[in-house]
Amino acid sequence: MEDDILLVRRVLQGDRSAFRQLVESYQQYVFTIAFNVLKNREEAEEVAQDVFLKVYKMLGSYRQESKFSSWLYAVAYRSAIDASRRKKLLQQSLEKDGVELPIPDLISKNSLENLQDQELNTWVQSAVQTLKPQDATIVTLFYLNEQPVSEIAKITGLSVTNIKTKLHRLREQLREDLAPQYHKLFGGVVTK
Repeated sequence: MEDDILLVRRVLQGDRSAFRQLVESYQQYVFTIAFNVLKNREEAEEVAQDVFLKVYKMLGSYRQESKFSSWLYAVAYRSAIDASRRKKLLQQSLEKDGVELPIPDLISKNSLENLQDQELNTWVQSAVQTLKPQDATIVTLFYLNEQPVSEIAKITGLSVTNIKTKLHRLREQLREDLAPQYHKLFGGVVTK
């Protein structure tokens, strides 16, 4: 956290290399959040770029009361939600005009030659992609980015209790969704 604050201070003093370091540190996290909301690689990449442009312009408004990563994730999450809303409005507008849009296949298919861990990883990613955007973000922040519940609450605007409840329900849902694949892959039963 202190390293991030030092980098932020350097950026505010005009050091562009410090901003590059921040981008390199967080670009994958920002992309992952955007992807979980948008479910589209190209759109997520575009939003991630936009997020870093916004952050660069808004860095003076970061008050350093919370971790930089939490502030950044909140900007990323809100930007992805905004992009999703714009996309839905565009789709509704096009549908009213009689234009049909193709629906992308969100679940990738694996060949039988894949290693077990790669296959399981793909199943987990696919299962997360089927969650509602907010739920996918919560799971990603907690399990992949190892953010504490209190930080996730700040990012999403939900209460700590709500995040804990959602995490419990989402774990159960993912366990049920992945049980058949886990059994197929490892020949065992998923335990609680």
